[in-house]
Amino acid sequence: RALGAKRATEAIESFRTAFLDGAAGRGVARDLAERVFEQLLAFGGYSFARSHAAAFAVLVYRSAWLKRYHPAAFFSALLNNQPMGFWNSSVLVNEARRLGMAVFPADVHLSVAGCRPEGGGIRLGLSLVKGMGEEHVARFLEERERGTFASLDDFCRRTRLGRRLVERLILAGAMDGWGMPRRELLWELGLLSYEENALDMTWERDEVDLPPLSAAEAMLAEQSVMGLSPGDHVMTFYRARLRKRGVLGSRELATCPSGRHIRAAGLLVVHQSPPTAKGFHFLTLEDEDGMINVIVRPAVYERFRRVIRGAQLLLVEGDAQREGMISNLLADKVTLLE
Repeated sequence: RALGAKRATEAIESFRTAFLDGAAGRGVARDLAERVFEQLLAFGGYSFARSHAAAFAVLVYRSAWLKRYHPAAFFSALLNNQPMGFWNSSVLVNEARRLGMAVFPADVHLSVAGCRPEGGGIRLGLSLVKGMGEEHVARFLEERERGTFASLDDFCRRTRLGRRLVERLILAGAMDGWGMPRRELLWELGLLSYEENALDMTWERDEVDLPPLSAAEAMLAEQSVMGLSPGDHVMTFYRARLRKRGVLGSRELATCPSGRHIRAAGLLVVHQSPPTAKGFHFLTLEDEDGMINVIVRPAVYERFRRVIRGAQLLLVEGDAQREGMISNLLADKVTLLE
């Protein structure tokens, strides 16, 4: 019971004297008994009761079965119940794409509130767009039931959604269905007057030659309003230059021999420092092909603490480690990916 207690360290510590005396009474050397007790003390920080472990095993099995046989429904459900679990929405979307699923953007003509399976892939929901609450979605869907939105002007006048919210929908790609570039839609939005008491007037549209968003700009815009992008992973825009510099990705690291000194780069998606890890930090970097596990020793972390805590794109230099199917990178240096 002490091992699974909420304050396990204090609960286990109370048994130290009885444990050591009992071990001595059975002929166990004092130093060995102390080492065993210290292991129990450390284990108490993350041990599970048997009932908890059994219930967790059932959840893991069912999740694995759903991911294998109904992946689109599985990932849609996870996305609709964020925040939860270990991975954020962006990581889930990237994993779905790596598994071969198409991820379709949020669309004012096709999407509903939440994400849902569509054509073997996933259609993103409008609720992913920042500020798009239940009331906004309900008003929008009610209007769409009455008829298709013919244009941006038609959409704005019928839904009366706030200008900033419409701007986010444009940046998310939810209005790409009209065939107009996103910058042109933003320009047109600035010319519209569709408030409740506004006069029903139309304005002649200024002819302005606006360059379309680049793939990188579109991805960053989607990230800014949804926290994810259905398009290319950010690391794809760096890959050609990284290869020229000899910087590896997750795919190359997976086959890299143990002990080889390498450089690898990726997007920081997880940073862990368990209290039982004695000052070690564990980073998970993501690229378009998978994950890179990085182990940072205490001295290295102190040296590069500011970069690790403040940057999202990291370049890590160190030694590759392989044990069976598991690959890690033991970091010597961590810098910002310029």
